[in-house]
Amino acid sequence: MKVSVIVPVYDTKPEYFDKCIGSLTAQTHKDIEILVIDDGAVDELALRCDMAAKEDERIRVIHQENAGASGARNRGLSECTGDYVTFVDSDDWIDEHTVEEALRISERDSLDILLWGSYKCYGSRQEKYMPYEADITLFDEDRKKELMQKTMVGSLKTYTYPATKFGSGSCCSKLYRRDFLEENKLRYPVGVKRAEDVNFNIRAFNVAKRIGYLNRYFYYYRQHASSATYIYRKNGIEVFTKALEGLDNFIRESGREDLRQTYYMRCMFFFLESMDMDYMNPAAEGSLSERLYRMRKAAGREPYRTAVERLDYSGLTFFKKIPLFFMKHGLMGLLMLFYKVYGIIGK
Repeated sequence: MKVSVIVPVYDTKPEYFDKCIGSLTAQTHKDIEILVIDDGAVDELALRCDMAAKEDERIRVIHQENAGASGARNRGLSECTGDYVTFVDSDDWIDEHTVEEALRISERDSLDILLWGSYKCYGSRQEKYMPYEADITLFDEDRKKELMQKTMVGSLKTYTYPATKFGSGSCCSKLYRRDFLEENKLRYPVGVKRAEDVNFNIRAFNVAKRIGYLNRYFYYYRQHASSATYIYRKNGIEVFTKALEGLDNFIRESGREDLRQTYYMRCMFFFLESMDMDYMNPAAEGSLSERLYRMRKAAGREPYRTAVERLDYSGLTFFKKIPLFFMKHGLMGLLMLFYKVYGIIGK
């Protein structure tokens, strides 16, 4: 069985790219194609992509103008020929047994999607990041709903063993049956620059009939401050709002109103994340009073206003109830102070 590995490349250090590609060419399962999508990378990096293709005939480079992560992955999905598909970001790497083991389990259990664990890498320090703590051969409907909750937002009290608080939104650390993706016309949302993985996977999980989890840590996710997850953007709240619009559309189109409270929680977390990235960022424009005004104005817009009003408090820890109270009453100065003191996201 052939496995397609899609690697979008835009802005990464050459040595990171080399480590990523090296981990793919070293796979113990040899029948793979590596689709390197040069998404408008600088000349040096684009040339490095071409050099990699000359060194291994399984690597195919596709050059295109910058279309963002969603556009690059969609191009890979359109061009790939494997029986299965997985994604690896160009600054990350995978264990050499990843494809062999993931393929073995997927074939054995006739899966549409297989998930596995990963490491978050902070320099030489690594932390395990896993959505579950034990193998799951096949998700039943209750477990699938929980997976969709974990995909939309990674921290709920309702999780039961073997679940953890960690989410499962990333398209990496997953193997998809390509026929399944094609039959359901699953593609990344164009124009969404944040949580595009969440928008993709929530739809994939909803229609998948056979999902499994392998409790192995095969993916190495490099953490660094230059990531798109952490950089400052002017009017950055709009990026989050666009992602939430896609999730709201999913709920409406699929009729999955049982996920509405989870969606409201994601709205809250995104607002707090935007506050951290945009309004509290040292590079943010304007005085403190001007930034607080912009925060208050954003909290009064949809979908944040409705989320704060309708979110059920019972699923929140004490430390998450406090910022919700501040948001609801427009106390942005206290919210900012509370966030600085307690680092509320992730607790």
